[in-house]
Amino acid sequence: MADADIWDRIRTARDFSLEAEKKERERIAEAKTSELQHAASVRLATRQAVREALDVVLDEDTSPPGAEREA
Repeated sequence: MADADIWDRIRTARDFSLEAEKKERERIAEAKTSELQHAASVRLATRQAVREALDVVLDEDTSPPGAEREA
């Protein structure tokens, strides 16, 4: 596998995680119970951690506007 293929796959995984974050934010907003909201919040935190780790590998920042990023 070529180096470019690996980087493309990492970017694809990161982009997938970013889209999943958006869906979890929607689920949080639409949750009818605190249990559903909590479950979506946990999934969101997991997706964010994955995306942030992939951002570090790629040396890029895809944090949503207004999100704080640790140095």
